[in-house]
Amino acid sequence: VLLLVSMLVVGVASLWFGVMALNGHATLWLLSASALLNGLLWAFDNPVRRTLFADVVTPAQLGSAMTLDSVTSNSTRFVGPVFGGLFLEYAGIHGVFFLGSLLYAVATLIMLFGTRVAGSQKLGGGSSVFSSLLNGFRLLRKERTLQGVLAVTLVFNVWGFPFVSMIPVIGKEVLGLTPLPLGVLMGAEGVGALSGALLILAFAELRHYRYLYTYGTFLCLVMAFAFSQVESFLPAAGFLFLVGVGAGCFSAMQGVLVMLCTPVEARGRMMGVLSVCIGLCTVGFLHIGLLGNWLGAELAIVICTVEGFLVLLLVCRLWPEVLASQTLPDR
Repeated sequence: VLLLVSMLVVGVASLWFGVMALNGHATLWLLSASALLNGLLWAFDNPVRRTLFADVVTPAQLGSAMTLDSVTSNSTRFVGPVFGGLFLEYAGIHGVFFLGSLLYAVATLIMLFGTRVAGSQKLGGGSSVFSSLLNGFRLLRKERTLQGVLAVTLVFNVWGFPFVSMIPVIGKEVLGLTPLPLGVLMGAEGVGALSGALLILAFAELRHYRYLYTYGTFLCLVMAFAFSQVESFLPAAGFLFLVGVGAGCFSAMQGVLVMLCTPVEARGRMMGVLSVCIGLCTVGFLHIGLLGNWLGAELAIVICTVEGFLVLLLVCRLWPEVLASQTLPDR
């Protein structure tokens, strides 16, 4: 219910933002409010949606189920930038907001009429959000594998993922692109992520999950570094495609590993901890934004990716479990 209401609220807000932009009030604060609301919706959606997978499939099916979820998510990372660039170029920013409002309305209707109750309903478990998070962190202190998995998540979200905020800057200032080709360029990363997730769905075995997760993060950082050094469209798109492959491997395995390495009764709490770790990408965006303002977009990406690569090496040293074979839980 909370997810349904939040999606409805963001849809109405997007409609209002579109009206404001249509009347010439598209300010930085308006765009910031839109980003904040979408981030809050994601914070509700991510742990709830992924935890539900564990309620409706067996542990052996969990990897394929959550990879399929990653496939659908990554397909929008390709379609979204392309359509966003198309609407921005031909319909203006208000067209983007109106399209977003329409999509939220469709998603709300699907949730209302196209889904059914699944999993077990537990009554009386009225622990607060903060209490659940605290219990999750207590469990984390005892589980080295979970510590390593979440450490890799921190590396990706603080030093890897935030580089996407520099893609429009490089696309406009270095490559001289207009909104539509810029959307296509950003979509290359989504195509790569979709390709990586599809390859995992088709060929990956359980024992490979941790390798894909960790080495996917390495690939993302290295290819982001390479992207910062190019000065033409095709090589930039190629490197972003490979960034997406790495990010697709990471995102497909992230929730799966947390679920498989967590006791059944604590999965909801640990997904909340995972969301907190992912939310620290705010620090990464601030970090790369300040570097970009001081040193330029290319050098900002170089610094962030090198930092991330070194920290990831340290994580692999401290938690070698992230490079071990994954097995099914015995609990």
